[in-house]
Amino acid sequence: MKYLGPARKEKGCVIMPDTFRDVPEGQVFEAVEVGGDIVLAIPPLDKKRLDEVKRLADRSIADHRKSLEGLAR
Repeated sequence: MKYLGPARKEKGCVIMPDTFRDVPEGQVFEAVEVGGDIVLAIPPLDKKRLDEVKRLADRSIADHRKSLEGLAR
């Protein structure tokens, strides 16, 4: 997992951290809610891949909960 930095909602849009500058213009992401947390994934997101994203996100969020909560403040 690579932490990219905080994103924020502004005027109905999600503003991504500066690390997203390397992402090509027009790139589409699938937004998935996992246990109250939002994960962005590059499509296609079929059932098998979605299950894997959920499993990995659940594990990573649990492992890093304290750090993530501190960063959110």
